[in-house]
Amino acid sequence: MQSSCSYKAVLIGNGTMGQRHKRLFEEDGVEFVGIADTTAEADALFKKIVAGDLSPDFAVVASPAVAHDEYVKKCIEIKLPLLVEKPVSISALAAMEYQKLALEQNAFVFVGHSERYNPAIEEFTKTDFFKEMQDYLKFWYLQKQDFAPVSFKFTRTHGFSPRNRDVPVELDLMIHDMDLLCFFVDKSAMMYRSFRCEELSEDRVHAFYDLRTLTAEFIADRNCASDSRMVEISMNGRSVTLDLGAYRNGNPAYALQKEHQAFLNYLNSYKNTAKDPEYDWYGSIYDACQAVIMVSLIDEVYKKGRANETDAK
Repeated sequence: MQSSCSYKAVLIGNGTMGQRHKRLFEEDGVEFVGIADTTAEADALFKKIVAGDLSPDFAVVASPAVAHDEYVKKCIEIKLPLLVEKPVSISALAAMEYQKLALEQNAFVFVGHSERYNPAIEEFTKTDFFKEMQDYLKFWYLQKQDFAPVSFKFTRTHGFSPRNRDVPVELDLMIHDMDLLCFFVDKSAMMYRSFRCEELSEDRVHAFYDLRTLTAEFIADRNCASDSRMVEISMNGRSVTLDLGAYRNGNPAYALQKEHQAFLNYLNSYKNTAKDPEYDWYGSIYDACQAVIMVSLIDEVYKKGRANETDAK
């Protein structure tokens, strides 16, 4: 970890999450040279950067999710390295555009999916079960099975909170678990076949994805009587269960601190144009955009389908 670095940053979105990012980055030695909490303040900040009156090394975007598109695109256009809170976008089309733009511009966009750095996930990735699962999914085409032998079940519930109400539950909570699925699974194995929803409202979703080589079930509820963050994975008669909420009894900032460590390592590699495959900064935005695209199927198919049914009546 860089215990003391000389990076300068700007913060867009000075709410609860923005202040948390700022505090933890400052502990690592990052100096914030600009803070914006309104559209006008953000516009003024970007004007200073473009004019050369302000020279940050990176930006942190922790604004409401509905404003992410504007700031992500601006940072890509001016090649300002960026850490943006999830979701990278609320639009599948915009997410696909960002994948393309980031690659074309060689722009560094890191999406804040801190669940990847959860201790339960870190420990799981060291197990033989995880390695066997990845090998199977990576070389799925060598298998002679007509069914998906790997299944995932993600459950994420908590009580009502006034935060993040600008987006529906799938872009607030379920997106965490979809990103974990993208992290676990080789991209060539994400062969979409079908999906369905058994329950769907602004605060709860219960969805099933059939990706040919695997199946994934998602339950997300942000108006629940109990808190739960569980992942159950089954493969060839074996299974593991991960409790993603357990670590909060120790250091609740752990995952975000580890996310910042990863971001600073990626940023250092990016700025020094290192060719270390461990620090492939494009991979982060690819996974985050893929998660948005997969989650957006709920809106594209189910919500719009319901609206059309209502119109027809």
